[in-house]
Amino acid sequence: MRVGVLLIAVLLGMFVDSPDASAQRLTPLSPGWDRYFSVTSEPFERRGKPYLGGSIVNTYGVMANRVQLLVDSLDSSGQIVAQRVEWLVGSNLPGFSTTYFEVPIREPAASYRVSVFAFDFVQSARLESP
Repeated sequence: MRVGVLLIAVLLGMFVDSPDASAQRLTPLSPGWDRYFSVTSEPFERRGKPYLGGSIVNTYGVMANRVQLLVDSLDSSGQIVAQRVEWLVGSNLPGFSTTYFEVPIREPAASYRVSVFAFDFVQSARLESP
């Protein structure tokens, strides 16, 4: 009987999220993203609803695809109170180009920080004849 109860307790423990895992902060998957992109943003309202709008510039010169943005909501002391990852609309960003984004704000904050969470550069092989 004790073995059965212990087994159930262990199995339940495997399916419960630990508080430490849910409290982990997201960071960009490519720490040097700011060498390839420039991001600006500012909050605004549309029909009484808060949004964050801005632009992202690909300064690298190679097509970036599957671009995701990380939006950090910050309190007045600069601490992260909420985070979310959003796909860049179209998710393709040609080299040396600018595109604009808008993200609905779920919970208003004192300020926001936008960074590039993930991206891939599209590069192709160059074939030359001998």
